[in-house]
Amino acid sequence: MSFIEQAYLKIKTIDPSITTDQFSTNWLNKCSSYYRSYKASERDLTLHALMCFLENLNEKSSSLRMNNESRLLHAKAEQYDHLRDYTKTQINYLIR
Repeated sequence: MSFIEQAYLKIKTIDPSITTDQFSTNWLNKCSSYYRSYKASERDLTLHALMCFLENLNEKSSSLRMNNESRLLHAKAEQYDHLRDYTKTQINYLIR
């Protein structure tokens, strides 16, 4: 399974309401058909898309922790942190 598919499924686990179009636009900063197009053509994320994804994961995690003590929100932030770390591994793999 490609990283783009894994990333989408992990985001979908954290936020079950997300669609492929929202994943493409809100998480990868790409057009709404990016995920579908790349999956159909068996391509994986570009380095630019990975960097956008990484930054969006950082922002989401930080915002969930900001000014609250909610265990649920902090647990969600941890899930985004784990995915962020996994994304960093993927980026390192691509640039080596």
